Amino acid sequence: MVQFKAVRKDFGDVTAIRGVSFLISTGGIVGLLGPNGAGKTTTMRIMTGFLEPSSGEVRIAGEVFYPDSVSLKRRIGYLPESAPSYGDMLAWDYLVFEARLHGLDPDARVPRVIREVGLESQVHKPIRELSKGFRQRVGLAHTLLHDPELLVLDEPTNGLDPNQIVEVRSLIRRIARTKTVLLSTHIMQEVEALCDRVIVIHEGTIRYDGSIAAFSGTAQCINLVIGGIDDGKLLACLRDLPGFRDMEKRPERICEEGLLCVSVVTEAERDLRPEIFRIAVENGFIIYEMVRERTSMEDIFHQLTLGQDIKEDEAAKEVENEY
Repeated sequence: MVQFKAVRKDFGDVTAIRGVSFLISTGGIVGLLGPNGAGKTTTMRIMTGFLEPSSGEVRIAGEVFYPDSVSLKRRIGYLPESAPSYGDMLAWDYLVFEARLHGLDPDARVPRVIREVGLESQVHKPIRELSKGFRQRVGLAHTLLHDPELLVLDEPTNGLDPNQIVEVRSLIRRIARTKTVLLSTHIMQEVEALCDRVIVIHEGTIRYDGSIAAFSGTAQCINLVIGGIDDGKLLACLRDLPGFRDMEKRPERICEEGLLCVSVVTEAERDLRPEIFRIAVENGFIIYEMVRERTSMEDIFHQLTLGQDIKEDEAAKEVENEY
């Protein structure tokens, strides 16, 4: 559905994105994840035709996409973070007005999108009197008016209260049954709750592109409390084990005198506990505690945005071969 090939965008001396490549196929929800200033919004504005790349190529449904590609723009719906609207207009009148601007029949489209986003009880109120959650629904209804195939949402739950967040997430899931959805966020829970796939961007480059399952299960750690060995010798014993990544002391854990508290970071698919037990027997040290736990998405995101790349999902490597 959407393909970026080595896309770069410069604003004078500032490079917002550099060499960005990815492919988004039809269907599902893709999360564009990154800290503030990472290049998410620039990427989305290029994807929707608001900006033209400085170099590289963008394709929509196999066709090269330019900011003046009107026929391709009709296949895209874009909801910016602060969706513009006319606050004094009734929600119904606003959607009728926007439908006419699109050259659509308001009687056919407006009631349908109102039902789709669950706005029936609020359509005869001025937009400025609506809660932020319902204003967001008005924006979504506007975005859906021309029945786009690709829906691009920039921070769709930003500023909403917990109940409104749940409602908007449910709405996005329903929309994704028939459309491709790309949403940007820097909130881990948003990605975990909604997305099938994650693209992490930081400092204008792609740091990770793969499934949500692979992203959330990229690493794990084994927390150890041991005695009879120092950290240098323990590291020497563990570093050659298949799947071993790193070992670090646990400053948050207060150990008894003579004991060592460490976390052993391993690949997600490797359970090194049997190997650690074997090494303990062979080297004569005692395991007082050994607990395996997954690395949180927040920890993985922290690693990525400090410049440590995680191996890309194999599907992401096929970008250059598509179309």
